[in-house]
Amino acid sequence: MVGNDFVLPRPKLQAIKPTGVGRSAVPLATLRPIIVTAADEAGFDVPVTINRSAPHRFLDLLHRYSLGAFALLFLIVGSSAVQVGAVYWSAHISLATTNSTALRIPNISKHGPNAIVATDQLSAKLQAITNQSLSLTIGAKTMPVNSDTIKSWLQVVNDRSKGVTYIHVNDKAIAKSLTSEAAPYIKTPKDQVTLTRSDGSSQIIATGRDGTQLGNTAELVKQIGSNVIGAKGMQLNLPLQTLPFNAVSAASFDKLLEVNIASKQMWAYDKGQLTHAFPISAGAPETPTPIGQYKIYEKLAVQDMRGFNANGTRYFQPHVRWVNYFLPGGYAVHGNYWRPLSWFGAINSSHGCVSLPDDQAKWVYDWAPIGTTVITHT
Repeated sequence: MVGNDFVLPRPKLQAIKPTGVGRSAVPLATLRPIIVTAADEAGFDVPVTINRSAPHRFLDLLHRYSLGAFALLFLIVGSSAVQVGAVYWSAHISLATTNSTALRIPNISKHGPNAIVATDQLSAKLQAITNQSLSLTIGAKTMPVNSDTIKSWLQVVNDRSKGVTYIHVNDKAIAKSLTSEAAPYIKTPKDQVTLTRSDGSSQIIATGRDGTQLGNTAELVKQIGSNVIGAKGMQLNLPLQTLPFNAVSAASFDKLLEVNIASKQMWAYDKGQLTHAFPISAGAPETPTPIGQYKIYEKLAVQDMRGFNANGTRYFQPHVRWVNYFLPGGYAVHGNYWRPLSWFGAINSSHGCVSLPDDQAKWVYDWAPIGTTVITHT
């Protein structure tokens, strides 16, 4: 094949001459093919031209100039990528001011004040900010705010092209520090629980206690940020608010275990209704059971118990059954197989736990799920 020309064999074709004209012409059906044999004259060349459709012509051109087309496509895509990348990085690193005091700093929190300083003056400015005198008063306690805490409030971005540095004070970081400092002073209120006995008498079995919470610090945080960026120093008073306790009855609890350390008795209440009473042995005078309102947080069917006696010696008690922990430090309601029955309800001898005979301890273990309130009192 050369171009669109094909060279065919050269057979000898004999022309067919009609014997008549018009209606007298020989009918086509009567004509027979003329077979040319090898003895006939040598064949002749017949040029044949194939007309290509538009799609085929486009593909031929694409095939012929494929390398050039690929190079052109690569240049178009590459130049577009460079343009997009330039726009992205220029927006990513640009640090501009909308006016003389407001900054538009990408990747830095918009919460809090900002300052612009010459880069060669940055060290002196940061030293003045971090070494300023700041103190925090919480309740009756006053404490200094150290330089590391102040540094944690700052974000610094350098713009070398302009020879300036942006210092940002993050309000959210300041608020987080105040919350952390106030954490030891935050207390959840304790309900005051009153129990009505079957004879109609009432007794407060858990004394109420007010709680505390951190007050609104939004304005204080703004004030701190403004003073910090100006290295003015200040004395801070952290606001604490009182949360009053609620007065409730035993019926407020789905399940309640009441332990009277003095009378050495324990009662189980289901929605305020007394279901069982047990004689117990609580903590000895030198290792007393804590007084207060707690919740069961862990349960173990059996456990080896170890610890220290009041005189500093160690003790080991294997296979303690039906353990219900209600206070970290090893305080639990559990079974006691090593004391005679006469001790329960008569002698407080434990290391702070509330113990009772194994069969009664199993009933408590099965009845009281994790979260059950335990109130101890005298």
